[in-house]
Amino acid sequence: MNLIKLDLHRESNKIEITSDSEVNAIFIGKNHDAIKSKLEIVHKKPNLKSRINIKAVVLDSSKFDFEGLLRIEKGASGSDAYLKVNCLVIGENASARAVPSLEILESDVKGGHGATIGYIDEEMLHYLSSRGLDKTEVEALIIESFIKS
Repeated sequence: MNLIKLDLHRESNKIEITSDSEVNAIFIGKNHDAIKSKLEIVHKKPNLKSRINIKAVVLDSSKFDFEGLLRIEKGASGSDAYLKVNCLVIGENASARAVPSLEILESDVKGGHGATIGYIDEEMLHYLSSRGLDKTEVEALIIESFIKS
């Protein structure tokens, strides 16, 4: 499987899938970091598989704004594609927006997408803090687990 790295700091990205591929991207925003990014993944050839995994952690007053389009064009029958965007928001002023979408112009394909935006639960913070970890250590542990999952 072809591994493609993605630069989310670019305002617009377009990737044409030419072989079975996996696209991974991670954004960690601190202070006033901001990302506004659009990604277009295009399947033109038949029988190719792609998995697009985007993860974002936004802290402090950082912002993550992402739109992803997965397009399976006419002639790409047998394609198997999935776009997944997961965001973890830590901090009252941090924000995340994730909008995945599909455009399927061929039949006999598998295409899907999903997005999550989650927050650290106060009970989770309390539980881990009661085990002797301070807030910074708890957040670091949660972030590490989120990125590795």
